[in-house]
Amino acid sequence: MSNQEKTLKRQIGFFSATMILVGTVIGSGIFMTPGKVAAAAGSSGPNLLAWVIAGFAATMFALVYAELAPMLPKAGGAYVFIREAFGDMASFLYGWAMIFGSLMPVIALLAVAFITYLKFFFPGINLVTGRVISSLIVAVLAYINVIGVKQGTKVQNIFTIGKLTALGLVIVGGLFSMKGANFQPFVGEAGWGSTFNAAVPAVLAFGGYYVLSYMSEEVENPKKNLGRAVIFGMAIVIVVNVLINVVSIGNVPFDQLAESEKPVADVAMAIFGPVGASIVSLGALVSIFGSLNSSVMGLPRLSFAMSREKLLFNFFSKLHPKYGTPYISTIIFAVAAIFFIWTGTFMSLLLMGIFVSRSLECVVAISLIVLRYKKPELERPIKMWGYPVTTLLAVLITGYLVTLVDPNFIKQGAFLALSSIPAYLVFKYLVPRFGKKPVENK
Repeated sequence: MSNQEKTLKRQIGFFSATMILVGTVIGSGIFMTPGKVAAAAGSSGPNLLAWVIAGFAATMFALVYAELAPMLPKAGGAYVFIREAFGDMASFLYGWAMIFGSLMPVIALLAVAFITYLKFFFPGINLVTGRVISSLIVAVLAYINVIGVKQGTKVQNIFTIGKLTALGLVIVGGLFSMKGANFQPFVGEAGWGSTFNAAVPAVLAFGGYYVLSYMSEEVENPKKNLGRAVIFGMAIVIVVNVLINVVSIGNVPFDQLAESEKPVADVAMAIFGPVGASIVSLGALVSIFGSLNSSVMGLPRLSFAMSREKLLFNFFSKLHPKYGTPYISTIIFAVAAIFFIWTGTFMSLLLMGIFVSRSLECVVAISLIVLRYKKPELERPIKMWGYPVTTLLAVLITGYLVTLVDPNFIKQGAFLALSSIPAYLVFKYLVPRFGKKPVENK
């Protein structure tokens, strides 16, 4: 099958595209992050400012994708942007580092997180049983997304609406029961100096919005729908994250919030009593399942795109003869995730991937600047607001925040990135017809 024939069918509408983005970003993190941010901030003022900084950076990156995705609506998203701006080697570095440092292990993390909340209803689940259930869930979702994108998006729409409903109940109830005393002291002994350290976990709570760009080739009317889905989707994500944080502070004493492993559950307990824990645990299950589905659906599109460009083995870009989905890539991602579930090695990879993925997002933003000069003739249905100031601010803020990551993870992430160089040379030598430019998708 030629590159021209390896084209994914456009069958994702605006609503489903928005639900994919929202469902991916709002996963397990929102149920745990408020406590981590509070612990790092030390008081409510730096805590709130940390969320403002994280939300601003996320908004700026969303606007980067809102311009680039409709301009280059092809499978692989950010990988394609970087290739057009900097060439094959830079795009290979992005794909290699993201696949092995973030994308494959994140599926395992979500599957294991699902079992963590399932134990609330079934406390007898042990380690082996949990791993079996996690593996079955990944396998079932892989099957659903192999037999068609429509089936995957239906599952995504249902579970994203479900998670927003559960979180909405907590937010509405929390806004009416907040206590002003919980916001005191507004600035603690550490002062405002703790703000940026607190912003690091807050930024991670907004991650995953790039997954929709990986599926750009499957979005209907991408010139119109892609940019709008990114903007509307991230607006929902930011509002939900910020309001959950506000009601968390307003309903749980700050010291207790900072020590909580399940802060949103504590908030629901304070608002609704014992039934609150059940509501949040059910909401977490719905939320994580939706994020897991969108990850199984969207992440394999990156390896598909790399393979189509002759930067990975050809079987990664094989399409199912009946369903037209990248079934080999989907199966490989699922198998890798199941391996990580059973070996328990995904957490170290994810911690390493924090530095890598955030750093690479800065490269994506810089590619927007490069493409403004390199390819001014390309149609841009949406242009980034406030360019170039907003673009540079996104790079500077996130670039600074990644320097605050644990030095050990920075070293490991740098090693992963450097390993892409020999890997690139290997694929250049092994993969037939490497370097042949793909036929443009009409």
